[in-house]
Amino acid sequence: MKNIKPLVSIIIPVFNKVDFVKQTLDSALNQSYDHLEIIVINDGSTDGSLSILENYAKQFPEKIKLIDTINKGVSAATNLGINVAKGEYIQFLDADDILSPDKIANQVSLLQGESSAIMASCEWVMFKDDLVDQTHVPYGVFGDFSSGLNWLLHAWNHQEMMQPAAWLTHRELILKGGPWNERLKINQDGEFFCRVLVKCQGIVFEPKGKVYYRMPGESNVSQQKSQKALMSMMESYHCYQKAVLSVEDSKRVRIALKKVYQKFLYDVFPNFSILLKEAEKSIEELGVYENTYIGGPKFQIVSKIIGFKNALRLKRLFQ
Repeated sequence: MKNIKPLVSIIIPVFNKVDFVKQTLDSALNQSYDHLEIIVINDGSTDGSLSILENYAKQFPEKIKLIDTINKGVSAATNLGINVAKGEYIQFLDADDILSPDKIANQVSLLQGESSAIMASCEWVMFKDDLVDQTHVPYGVFGDFSSGLNWLLHAWNHQEMMQPAAWLTHRELILKGGPWNERLKINQDGEFFCRVLVKCQGIVFEPKGKVYYRMPGESNVSQQKSQKALMSMMESYHCYQKAVLSVEDSKRVRIALKKVYQKFLYDVFPNFSILLKEAEKSIEELGVYENTYIGGPKFQIVSKIIGFKNALRLKRLFQ
């Protein structure tokens, strides 16, 4: 009998993840949902990752498709994976993260009977070395939403995020969002899913499945704070603005965007003065004159008393 289950394509770009990629591949292969393909793109690894990928591809030829390419970055590798994927649904997975065994099965079950414009999400938790030692984040994005835009506004208003592997997305919606932005060096997933979410007509949350997000190492964190990375982050925020204002140019959208730029100032101040001025200019051009507050409760209280910029100065003084 013909398998009537929808095919799910798991896309895994890999660059120098020799210590972690086996665990990631095992979590994909051990999914209780059996109608899937695993597309692994070796993005010019130099650390022995390719040898591991080749062994897995030989061992599981019916499941794993290996693509070996020169290093062009995670966005180019992911776009290559999308282009060859045959699945009705797309599951993105970083090469050092892990899926719980029923994650895909539970989300496919939720999406059956829904239109291609509906996405499924689940909780993600952080870990460093051992899955037993997990850190849960009590985010409000872990729930149902009536539209992708409403999800975005909640995330931006509350400085929350979704780990990209937590989504399960119909191929048609992925294609409507467009390709991953290969110019960006950071926040590629956030910018990509912003474009997908503005096309999304609803989000269903699956409460049992999980994504285990491996906390980045110190070298990765420092790279994310470089000038080049922060310039890319700012570009991604301008892309946010273009995407959401194209579907709804309203006060609530502009307030949420203002908080995105405020968060940039909060994270970067007092460094990189040119980028700080660019963020301030972007806030001014949004035309939102109401005071808006971000950060933790104490920082917000101080901001209300002495103003946002003075609160930033005070915060840095005591760091």
